[in-house]
Amino acid sequence: MVPARDPSREDPASARTVLVVDDDPDELELMRQLLGMAGYRVKTAAGGFQAIEMVGADMPDAMVLDLMMPDRSGIEVLEYLRFDPRTAKLPVICFSAVPQTEESLAFVSEFSVGLVDKTEWQELVRRLNELFQRPP
Repeated sequence: MVPARDPSREDPASARTVLVVDDDPDELELMRQLLGMAGYRVKTAAGGFQAIEMVGADMPDAMVLDLMMPDRSGIEVLEYLRFDPRTAKLPVICFSAVPQTEESLAFVSEFSVGLVDKTEWQELVRRLNELFQRPP
């Protein structure tokens, strides 16, 4: 289980914003709760198109991106982000329950900070903490 942070003891201005992108509303709510308890400010996007709009309007500190979405796949979103100079350096952790092809794994490996299985919640929080060099 992920240790809960006490948000009242943290400086709200220092909380990092993470944009979670997934087409499943239950997954989004679960991620909002989990990452919120870990001390992150969480924004959610219900698909790839909405994520791109949100990033353009207000850049998060990092993104957690589902790879399998009907409107625009995570690979397409990642490709868009990497080839736009304004978003090229945005840290993205890909998050999927579906096994990936060698081609998509190579792309994810090159253009994101990693791939985490959707069942590995602790690993996701660990990776975010590592990304921002925060203790567990």
